[in-house]
Amino acid sequence: MGNLSMRALAVLGMLAVTTVNEARGTSLLANVPEAGSYTLVYEFPVPVNSPGWNTVPVAYSIDNHALIGNGAFSRVAYYLELAGQTTDWVYVSMDAFTGDAGKIGLPNVSSGEFYHYGVGGNMPAGWDGHADANIFSNVPGVVTGTGIGTVNLEFWPSNYGQSNDYGVPGGNGGAFDFADGGAGTSAGHGAMQIHNYGAQQTLFAYNAWGAARTSELGIGNQPGGAGTNTDWTFNTANIGRYDIRTLQILVLTAVPEPSTVLVLGLGGLLLRRRVNRD
Repeated sequence: MGNLSMRALAVLGMLAVTTVNEARGTSLLANVPEAGSYTLVYEFPVPVNSPGWNTVPVAYSIDNHALIGNGAFSRVAYYLELAGQTTDWVYVSMDAFTGDAGKIGLPNVSSGEFYHYGVGGNMPAGWDGHADANIFSNVPGVVTGTGIGTVNLEFWPSNYGQSNDYGVPGGNGGAFDFADGGAGTSAGHGAMQIHNYGAQQTLFAYNAWGAARTSELGIGNQPGGAGTNTDWTFNTANIGRYDIRTLQILVLTAVPEPSTVLVLGLGGLLLRRRVNRD
């Protein structure tokens, strides 16, 4: 009887988490209606100067990961909104690449996150080339659409190089782009990047946060000619163009129908009253 009551409370708690994204200070739901079905796991106000996230706990303004059960979600979404003289944003959702909500945030050393394309990249079998991603953005040039298979992650806490060590199709070994290599799980520069390699494009990149220093942040490819680091590596000027920089990370969970929740909730309350009377 006690277990049923606890399950009811857990379900009601999950519903409370699901609606928390509606109260946040971004335009996520207005820009991306799909996100209304997702649960907000993390919200991160990106600072211009990192205190060194490889040694300092990440300062999430919201952290709900402990409320999300292991394997309880089927998709993961990232929304970055940058507000200054203009407001730029990008959203990408994709099939889940892990079942652990604690391993979808900033990939610092303590997170244990290390994701990249190809062998050794810790992605599920068959995920590469079949991410089933939905991409939306207001930034000119960013290729948008649904059901896009060619999304790849570069999540690591370490230094990295230009060489396309992981065999990303179309990568340029002479610049920092969507196909870098030489990364690992040790502390270093740090990168949290999501790309659409099919369009040879960075969706967003947040770099240079591993140690205390000015970070690198951008949406879409960094503009420039041949040899430009399209993933914003070494560009410490762009992040300061924006007054507000918010990253939200969400998951798509399986939530019971409202009638089921009501039955569980009432059942738990009735059982609790009965136990108290006994």
